[in-house]
Amino acid sequence: MSELIQKNSVKKLIRSQKFIQSIQSLGYQNQFQAIKNEGFNDDKQILKALKKNKGDLNLALQFIKEAPEKKPKKQKDSQNQSNETETPQKYIKKCKAVKKEKSIVDKYQRKTERALERKKQKLQKMIEEFPQFKDFNQKMIQEGFEDVKKNFKALKKNEGDEQKAFSHLKHKLILQNLQLCKAFSKGEIQKLYLDCNNCFFLESNFLKLARNCNYKQIEQKIATLLNLFQSCYGSQIQVVLVFDNSKLVKDEKACAEFVSQDFKMINARPEFYIADDAIVHFASKESLDDQNGILYVTSDRLLQARLVEQNAKKIMTSKCFFNIMKEDFIGGKSYFAVIEN
Repeated sequence: MSELIQKNSVKKLIRSQKFIQSIQSLGYQNQFQAIKNEGFNDDKQILKALKKNKGDLNLALQFIKEAPEKKPKKQKDSQNQSNETETPQKYIKKCKAVKKEKSIVDKYQRKTERALERKKQKLQKMIEEFPQFKDFNQKMIQEGFEDVKKNFKALKKNEGDEQKAFSHLKHKLILQNLQLCKAFSKGEIQKLYLDCNNCFFLESNFLKLARNCNYKQIEQKIATLLNLFQSCYGSQIQVVLVFDNSKLVKDEKACAEFVSQDFKMINARPEFYIADDAIVHFASKESLDDQNGILYVTSDRLLQARLVEQNAKKIMTSKCFFNIMKEDFIGGKSYFAVIEN
């Protein structure tokens, strides 16, 4: 019996240590103790309330107060418990089982302790490289980013800039849940923004021109294709081509062949550093109602995340859009005539 009691105490100790480690990793020690001081003793419920409300003490208290009371566990009927006396063989077998289980528990405990020690050592190395990482990591955990390794990578990638690191983590989270547009029909789109520099390497002929630095010819081919698409769309659509720094846009005579009231070609520079920044700016100026009829075409993952933050509803990769443009609107013959000319 003493071995059974010892086994149960070891299990309780392990559970208690894991519970304390969980609270410490989240940085909720103070809030946890404050709630305990209010007279609430259900540790699991307190931790659940703090996690759900990201460490907010008042909201966690309200959550606990409004939670339905737990039904008391049914007591086992003592009359149903076996009163049979154990044989010596059964007792020996049970003792061996307890001893084996205790050995497994001890092994698990040592493994957990070693893993915890390795985590501490890694965290210490991270703090040595970026002293502000400890505080930054606590903030990120409260925001819901609990992966310490990812938090450190974000801070390192952005050279210690906490604001940029936070944006990086948010963008990663957005991209995990992002559903890109795969198709559209006539009349569904009223406006199209195209990240043009993102399309320079879509076709093999574009690659050949790019190797010889003939970017102006690529820009002309993209503009010609989008002109054809606009005329074949069968419904009024405004097309906006956005370049980083286009030679075609600077050539007023050549640009005039394409530009109209509903067909615009824009250079991001000098107002913006790259086309991404310009497209995000334009998206921020569009109303929430209009966003349902606007298609943003880009394969840049970071730009896709930034557009979602500006309430963009329809985002499509460049490759997907060019395939739809070729197969459903322009036709393969006309498409390749422009590409290969």
